[in-house]
Amino acid sequence: MSVSVGEGLAYSYYSGYLKIVLPSLAERLRNNPGIKHTKLLIVIPASGNMPKKLQDVQGISYEGQTDKLEIDRAGYPKRCYTNNVYSVKGNKFVADMPANLLTLKDMAADSELTGFTSAQLEPEVSKFTEALKSILKQKPELDNTYDILYVNEASQSLREALAASVK
Repeated sequence: MSVSVGEGLAYSYYSGYLKIVLPSLAERLRNNPGIKHTKLLIVIPASGNMPKKLQDVQGISYEGQTDKLEIDRAGYPKRCYTNNVYSVKGNKFVADMPANLLTLKDMAADSELTGFTSAQLEPEVSKFTEALKSILKQKPELDNTYDILYVNEASQSLREALAASVK
């Protein structure tokens, strides 16, 4: 069985993060009144280009964090997980941009070492997205805990896509 880099990164994102934070998200949102979109919005820019902070996108404001989740994991006692709360056009939401996608950008930038080119970036982001959808579809216990927002920046800005998703 052959797995692409994007598919492998999608499973890593699921197993190392989503399967941990999604089951408790609703409970951790209880102390954050006014959140209109109560699912984790997984924001995936098709280009792989991500701002360092989502609030760096014009029109997006940082509103705080969800309650924290602490678990013992990978030799690290009381590892802390939180999710950031943002707003766009007055609507609060919880979002995450998969940091795993930065690996693809790094691989393209270091193509002499990796053999991975910038031309492969968008197709691998697409594979990441499709693999993530497939993984999560097979986990019915996580239904209604997330939405995946794949943004093709050539046709829609990140702010416009977010505003349309959380209205």
